[in-house]
Amino acid sequence: MLEAQLPTDWRELAERARLVPNNPPPGAKVTDLSGVESVLRLIFYHVATNTSLRTTAAMGAAAKIISISSVALHLWMKKIGPFIETLLEQITTTRDMFAAKRWAGYDIRLVDASTVQRPGAITTTSRVHYAMQLTSLRPTQITVTTEKVGETFKHFEAKSGQLFIGDRAYANPPGIASISSQGAHVLVRYHRTALPLYDSKGKRLDLFKLLGKLRKRGPIHERVGYVHPADSAPIKGRLLMVRLPADKAKEARARLRKEHSRKCKQLTNKSLHVAEFVIVFTTVPNDRLNKDELMQPYRLR
Repeated sequence: MLEAQLPTDWRELAERARLVPNNPPPGAKVTDLSGVESVLRLIFYHVATNTSLRTTAAMGAAAKIISISSVALHLWMKKIGPFIETLLEQITTTRDMFAAKRWAGYDIRLVDASTVQRPGAITTTSRVHYAMQLTSLRPTQITVTTEKVGETFKHFEAKSGQLFIGDRAYANPPGIASISSQGAHVLVRYHRTALPLYDSKGKRLDLFKLLGKLRKRGPIHERVGYVHPADSAPIKGRLLMVRLPADKAKEARARLRKEHSRKCKQLTNKSLHVAEFVIVFTTVPNDRLNKDELMQPYRLR
């Protein structure tokens, strides 16, 4: 089943990547492409199940797939990365769908963070912040901090021609100002409390009033909004809003109720109403990408 998902020429790609040595040393466990296939199975299992290297190696031996040590498996993971990257590029649509030529020349970077728990720890011990080039799915920046450091665009270096995409955690004035000051742009899910927006006269936009006028489902609506960072000039952007189809809106409200119930927080009718919309903010000017193009990653089929 797994092999069916790979490119049909994956063996030829493995040969080109020189994963099989021409003259394997005595006692080598991987001497041909079948050995590479076995190593791939172990790596896929390790990543998909979050099982330790030691347990993965032991299970591989018990299943008579391949008998290698956890250290050898780790060395293979360091060696096989570029080959897996090639496989990933070929089996996904991101390379063509988000190519710079289709996004007004922008090199798109996704940002997010993940937590790490050291062995024996009962809480988060570190947070890993990373940026990934969307067309190749290749990590371009990785920063490790303590668990007390939150998610923000300020962790990343940017340059002109790049478009950084993040979730609601990245929707705040200091982070957006950091990317804008480096000549790049952002596209983020809107956070109505962390990212206040203002009109050209400095009056704060009333999100509930804006959404109250959007009755029809489907059309994307746009409104100019300004971010007011504390230490820099206002940053002009665009607030894009689309009302979800009835079934998707129902699912969104149910998720919100479940989340608030788990956190023992009070849920307001206004919050339920906002959940019926996909709302994003971007600093990309409207003469570069229109609202339909910018909403493409968020479209719910």
